[in-house]
Amino acid sequence: MKTVRMTLQPDLRERREAFGMAGVWNLWKNPKTDHYEQTFAILTGGPNEILRPIHDRMTTILEPHDYAEYLAPSERPPLHLLRILPADEMHVTPVTTPSTTTRRNLL
Repeated sequence: MKTVRMTLQPDLRERREAFGMAGVWNLWKNPKTDHYEQTFAILTGGPNEILRPIHDRMTTILEPHDYAEYLAPSERPPLHLLRILPADEMHVTPVTTPSTTTRRNLL
């Protein structure tokens, strides 16, 4: 059996409205250097039907009308706002390895 490597990249150009990716940010003091450092992470969830064959998770999406509530201080995180982009809102296009590498950006 021959294995073919294919990278799939969501093509969101046809989606007319903007959306945000849910994430967290923190400023903390590194005890080893005594300097303040910024850290962040993008939140992920289980994949939709399109991405499931190639990855076990995908970025969680925030709709523009949910930005204010997501960013507002609260006692509990607004997890109810996090969602996975449904497969029917995605168009996936196969891309070759050279188009997914940053190496050529350095030349």
